[in-house]
Amino acid sequence: MTTRKPTERTGLVLVTHGNIGQAMIEVAEFILGESLADIQVLPFRQSDMQATGEDEVRATITKADRGQGVLVMTDIGGASPCNHVSRVLPASGAVVVSGLNLAMLLRVWNYRSKPVAQLAKLASEGAIRDIRECGK
Repeated sequence: MTTRKPTERTGLVLVTHGNIGQAMIEVAEFILGESLADIQVLPFRQSDMQATGEDEVRATITKADRGQGVLVMTDIGGASPCNHVSRVLPASGAVVVSGLNLAMLLRVWNYRSKPVAQLAKLASEGAIRDIRECGK
C-alpha cells in the first residue's frame, strides 16, 4: 500500500473544442468563489492540432501531474479532442472521461485529492446525476 503525501492530488486537464473549457473554468470560479488555476486547459482547434495535437496533449498531461495521476475531461466522446487524448493514454497513465459538463467539473474540483480512478468514477456519476428533465 502506498501512502500519499498531503499535497498530492489528481491533476486535472480539460481538452475541449475551442474555448469551451476556459469558459467552464470561468463559470466554476464564479460559482465557487475561488481560482481553478490548477486545471490545465487545452483548447482543441482542428486545423492547428492535426499534426501536433498528441504532443500538446502529452505535454499538458505531464504539466498537470501532481503526484497521483491525471484525469482528462473532454467535451464529446469520439470527437477529435477525445480521440487525441485516447491515443496518448497508454503511455501517460492518465484517465479520460468524456461528456464534460459543469456538474462534473465542480465535482472533480471538490474531490481532486481522491486517486485518479476514483475521481473518474465520481466525475461520471456527478455528470449523470445532474442530467434531468425539469418542469414536468
